[in-house]
Amino acid sequence: MEQKALECPVCKSNKATIAGENVKLSGRFEDKEFLTTELTVLRCTKCGYYMFFDKMAQFTTKEESEKST
Repeated sequence: MEQKALECPVCKSNKATIAGENVKLSGRFEDKEFLTTELTVLRCTKCGYYMFFDKMAQFTTKEESEKST
Protein backbone atom coordinates (compact mmCIF):
# COMPACT_ATOMS: atom_id res chain seq x y z
CA MET A 1 0.00 0.00 0.00
CA GLU A 2 1.25 3.46 -0.88
CA GLN A 3 2.15 5.74 2.00
CA LYS A 4 1.21 9.38 1.73
CA ALA A 5 2.41 12.30 3.79
CA LEU A 6 -0.36 13.69 5.95
CA GLU A 7 -1.88 16.87 4.55
CA CYS A 8 -4.91 18.76 5.80
CA PRO A 9 -7.38 19.24 2.91
CA VAL A 10 -8.32 22.69 4.22
CA CYS A 11 -5.07 24.47 5.11
CA LYS A 12 -2.46 22.02 3.66
CA SER A 13 -0.68 21.72 7.03
CA ASN A 14 1.11 18.43 7.70
CA LYS A 15 0.76 18.57 11.49
CA ALA A 16 -2.06 16.86 13.36
CA THR A 17 -2.78 15.36 16.75
CA ILE A 18 -4.65 12.13 17.40
CA ALA A 19 -8.13 13.02 18.61
CA GLY A 20 -9.23 9.39 18.96
CA GLU A 21 -8.33 5.82 18.08
CA ASN A 22 -10.67 2.88 17.40
CA VAL A 23 -13.59 5.30 17.05
CA LYS A 24 -16.84 3.99 15.58
CA LEU A 25 -19.37 6.37 14.09
CA SER A 26 -23.03 5.49 14.16
CA GLY A 27 -25.98 7.26 12.66
CA ARG A 28 -29.18 7.07 10.70
CA PHE A 29 -29.78 7.79 7.05
CA GLU A 30 -33.39 7.84 5.92
CA ASP A 31 -34.73 4.62 7.50
CA LYS A 32 -31.41 2.79 7.87
CA GLU A 33 -28.96 2.80 10.74
CA PHE A 34 -25.25 2.34 10.21
CA LEU A 35 -22.08 1.75 12.19
CA THR A 36 -18.66 2.37 10.67
CA THR A 37 -15.55 0.28 11.09
CA GLU A 38 -13.00 1.44 13.65
CA LEU A 39 -11.42 4.72 12.63
CA THR A 40 -8.50 6.87 13.73
CA VAL A 41 -9.43 10.52 14.10
CA LEU A 42 -6.79 13.19 13.59
CA ARG A 43 -7.23 16.91 14.24
CA CYS A 44 -5.20 19.46 12.31
CA THR A 45 -3.13 21.52 14.74
CA LYS A 46 -3.33 24.60 12.50
CA CYS A 47 -7.03 24.95 11.58
CA GLY A 48 -8.75 22.29 13.72
CA TYR A 49 -10.17 20.23 10.81
CA TYR A 50 -10.98 16.63 11.76
CA MET A 51 -9.77 13.85 9.46
CA PHE A 52 -10.98 10.25 9.63
CA PHE A 53 -8.89 7.27 8.52
CA ASP A 54 -9.52 3.53 8.57
CA LYS A 55 -6.99 0.95 9.75
CA MET A 56 -5.44 0.71 6.27
CA ALA A 57 -4.01 4.24 6.56
CA GLN A 58 -0.34 4.51 7.40
CA PHE A 59 1.30 7.77 8.28
CA THR A 60 4.82 9.01 7.84
CA THR A 61 6.34 12.38 8.54
CA LYS A 62 7.43 14.33 5.51
CA GLU A 63 11.09 13.88 6.47
CA GLU A 64 10.73 10.07 6.52
CA SER A 65 8.97 9.89 3.17
CA GLU A 66 11.64 12.05 1.54
CA LYS A 67 14.42 9.79 2.84
CA SER A 68 12.85 6.63 1.41
CA THR A 69 12.43 8.01 -2.11
